[in-house]
Amino acid sequence: MNVLKRFTAKKCVIAGVIALSVAVLAAVVITTIEAYAYEDYWDVKIGGKTVAVLTSESSAKQVIKDVKRSYIEEGAEVIAIECTPAMTVEMTTYSVSDSPEVFTVDEAVEYILSGTKERITYTVKEGDSLWAIAEDHDLSLEEIEEMNRDADLEMLYPGDEIKLYQTNPMVTVTTTQRITSEKQIKYKTITRKSSKVLKNNTVVKQKGSYGTKKVTELVTTENGVVTKTEVQSSEVIKKAKNRIVIKGTGTRSAATEGNTYSGSGQAIASYALQFVGNPYVYGGTSLTGGADCSGFVLSVFRNFGITMAHDAGVMRSYGRGVSLAEAQPGDLICYYGHVAIYIGGGQVVHAVNERMGIAVTGTTYTGPVIAVRRIVE
Repeated sequence: MNVLKRFTAKKCVIAGVIALSVAVLAAVVITTIEAYAYEDYWDVKIGGKTVAVLTSESSAKQVIKDVKRSYIEEGAEVIAIECTPAMTVEMTTYSVSDSPEVFTVDEAVEYILSGTKERITYTVKEGDSLWAIAEDHDLSLEEIEEMNRDADLEMLYPGDEIKLYQTNPMVTVTTTQRITSEKQIKYKTITRKSSKVLKNNTVVKQKGSYGTKKVTELVTTENGVVTKTEVQSSEVIKKAKNRIVIKGTGTRSAATEGNTYSGSGQAIASYALQFVGNPYVYGGTSLTGGADCSGFVLSVFRNFGITMAHDAGVMRSYGRGVSLAEAQPGDLICYYGHVAIYIGGGQVVHAVNERMGIAVTGTTYTGPVIAVRRIVE
């Protein structure tokens, strides 16, 4: 019985040794097969240098097509397209144990179009700002700060040097395309003079409008940047309409009761404000050398072709009357023995007195308002 047990145990040991040997041999065989196994891939090459590896010839060729297509305008007729250096596809056999990084078509296209970054030293020029430098080099401010941790970027002076990355294209795609598009035709502005319009006033007699033309061009680009354009045909679809402006040369008297003239009260108010700070001179009419209240008003309006008497009381009869609540820039604000020009916001500009000269004040600074007269509207 003991002999039988020992025999059975020996058989089990032998069986275990055989099983282990088979397993080891299988592992060796599999490892050996893998070590000598190969797979075919397709390389996309630029100038003979592999830039992306794909699993099929069709995928690799699609990468080249998509790179070229990215620089073709929608609807354009492609006359010629070439890559410099040349882009090619080549089958390469790789060991299974040393298989390459494989790209999808989209990944390969994005990688090629993004280009390569080269570290450069940039010398700051006069007028440079960090923001402008970042924009010119397609970098963010954070990227520049990361590259120049030891530099004081808040104070940049001409001649300072900073570190940047410059993007260089992997390939230059040159295209020639025939492109047909609609383009705007600018209108012209024609200025004419007329004594029927008051001096230093302008009236738009006719508004201008843009025209449209259909243009066919032969356009050459390098990586999407236009390097040459040749117009092959141009056809006007809609003519531009000229803008006609009448520049006034006329003069009119403001003496007629109830009569107003076409013009810009805001232009009158703005013109009058130029002389704030100049002196008050009794009896004067000079906007720069000195004027009194009515002399200031008549000289301002004379610039716009409107003549007035040198008399604040007479001025109360000019134009047409409006309420103070309705007052607009350019209106006359009349007081007893005084006159001013309304500028808006409850304020007037006028020759106040010898102490203040020509100044801006509130409407009631020199007393109660007895009339508001509108001369232009």
